[in-house]
Amino acid sequence: ATNNVVIRLSSCLFSQTIRMTSPIVEISDGKLQGYETKTLNNKRYYVFQGIPFAKPPTGELRFLAPEPPEPWEGIRDATKNCNICAQFDRTAQVVIGDEDCLYLNVYTPEIPREGKGGGALPVMVFVHGGGFMYGDGTDTTKHGPEYLVEQDVILVSFNYRLGILGFLSLDRKDAPGNMGLKDQVQALKWVQRNISQFGGDPGNVTVFGVSAGGASVEYLLLSPTARGLFHKALKQSGSSLLHWAHNDNMRDIIMKIPQVKENNITDDEQVLHLLKNLPYKDLIKASMAAIAAETDFKGGILFRFVPTVEKPGDWEPFLDRSPYELLSRGEVARVPVVTGFCSREGLLMRGSSPHVLEKLKQNKKFLDHLPFAVDDTQKATLEAELKTVYSESESRYGEDDEYAIDFFSDVDFISGVYVSALLLAKSDIPVYFYEFAYDGKLNYLKTKLGLKSPGACHGDDGGYVMTSAILPIDNISDTDKLVRDRMVAMFTNFAKYGDPTPSEDSVLPVRCTRLAAAPAQCLRVDADLAMRPFGTPAREQLLRRLYDGHYAPK
Repeated sequence: ATNNVVIRLSSCLFSQTIRMTSPIVEISDGKLQGYETKTLNNKRYYVFQGIPFAKPPTGELRFLAPEPPEPWEGIRDATKNCNICAQFDRTAQVVIGDEDCLYLNVYTPEIPREGKGGGALPVMVFVHGGGFMYGDGTDTTKHGPEYLVEQDVILVSFNYRLGILGFLSLDRKDAPGNMGLKDQVQALKWVQRNISQFGGDPGNVTVFGVSAGGASVEYLLLSPTARGLFHKALKQSGSSLLHWAHNDNMRDIIMKIPQVKENNITDDEQVLHLLKNLPYKDLIKASMAAIAAETDFKGGILFRFVPTVEKPGDWEPFLDRSPYELLSRGEVARVPVVTGFCSREGLLMRGSSPHVLEKLKQNKKFLDHLPFAVDDTQKATLEAELKTVYSESESRYGEDDEYAIDFFSDVDFISGVYVSALLLAKSDIPVYFYEFAYDGKLNYLKTKLGLKSPGACHGDDGGYVMTSAILPIDNISDTDKLVRDRMVAMFTNFAKYGDPTPSEDSVLPVRCTRLAAAPAQCLRVDADLAMRPFGTPAREQLLRRLYDGHYAPK
């Protein structure tokens, strides 16, 4: 390879990124030229960006399951950022990204050399979050690989279709639903075919993700289409059971799309023709208008164009039964699982839905915000129980809306994470359960949203696993560094050994034991590490009863 030195400056993330050589790798579809660089600790690794893992899902391929990419001649430049998937930018109030977005990045500390041996490295495949509506997996300034590649693992990150383009469902082969999840399966198939060319072990693949990425990991555990494509699963603050992570009535939101509603279109063929032929920016704006029309919703967050159970048809479904049924029956991939949550997930509400938070704070009517069906005969009893568990609980932070934060933490995130963990453990799946409670300079979402409240917000643990341009990399406390080292060690230990704490050492002096039956124990990650009970007995029992149908209409 020829020398190709480029120095790139960045105020927060990389003080100096030096491209030294241009390595070439040949995969099943053609040759790729990436670049070599180093971490701040002088660890060398190789970067390959914008690798197609499917055909662009444009034109007649809109709303269809992904198809394998076309091969290319010559050497493809894999040193530049690719398109992200089309989505609505809530800050700028414009559509960004493109329909042509099914690309992935590979970051590897080792490339096999001709005539030289070398052990195959563990592979970690990152699934980004964003409510199935927002985000991307290919922008290195958001999800940097440095901490992970320093531990001799390969990181693969990718984009998948979002929102209406990724999850429209009309119960037919040309719009079956779950296209974004099928993109994820396609990316995992690409890893199986090609990762050995980058020094990776296709027999040791860990999928991990946060929020909707965590829910996606759980969906991958449930789908027969993903069997054998990965060998370990790590879920951060996400579950397929959560109210925002599935939609059982997609047709309702489709009928609220302005162009559908105004023209009184009810025939599926006409709806599909309309949506397939709208320019993608107009389509996304229309879908956002439909979501904005949903004013009477429960819980703290709402997305709507998300995964759904597919009806039987003449295509291979990603999911044909409810997640709760599959989890209850143990019809899941038999692989080890790490699952975790942040102690104050609901701090997200301060940035995303402050008006909803304020309403509960003022009226303390918990049932108005509970995203579960409740029988009329149970409502008074349940409202009293909710008030006991939340508004009468002991204050830990001295904030007047603390109980509301705790309530939304549970109903939007922790409840589904906890119940799914119990169901997996009941099926004799090795499950390791953690709570992230640390509050430091690398807490990702608190930094992004400018939140000053104490505790760990939704998504905050991600900043201790992957680098981000909004977070410092060296101007942090010794405890910040220790917690970062612990999280990276837990994640990469799991990728290597199937156990986040295979032995005790100076970084991880406490082992995370396998989750057993309720009441559960979890590894609490704070300035110190400790195994502790999950929540109070009253709270723990309430969350289980919400999912087992105890309060549901009879």
